Amino acid sequence: MSSSNKHLTEKEELMVSSAIGFLVPYVHSIVNLLSEIEIPINDFKYKLNELYLNIDSEDNGKIEASATHNSFNINILYTGTRSFVLTIKGVDKFDGFSFMETNKGMNIHDDLCEDNVTISAYTSSLFIKEYKSPYLVSDIYKDFLKKGSSFI
Repeated sequence: MSSSNKHLTEKEELMVSSAIGFLVPYVHSIVNLLSEIEIPINDFKYKLNELYLNIDSEDNGKIEASATHNSFNINILYTGTRSFVLTIKGVDKFDGFSFMETNKGMNIHDDLCEDNVTISAYTSSLFIKEYKSPYLVSDIYKDFLKKGSSFI
């Protein structure tokens, strides 16, 4: 976490908490799909669409997908069973939050934007704390799956 001494306002804390309530189960769902063994390609693409991800390109089993939900840009490069790169970057209020997971592990950053160090640092630390198994499936995430709409 950044060394910034600034504290979040109550509104900012609620915003970050809501973002984590969405982001943690969403990332888990994506990683579980990307890690699935022997999934037929049509089922894989269908499940991407169920997560409101757009397939941008497809070539010889390589699929690129993306979406922007709740102030986060999500990008996937899938090159086959358990071979993937998932990146998530915060935008607007969450600028500076950066997460990457591959089949080899994950990396997270929180201070890429000096104008937003406190929010991105708090988001990163809360994400790391909550991104474990088992995790709670929040009502925020359930609503997202039903409607596919952003709320932040």
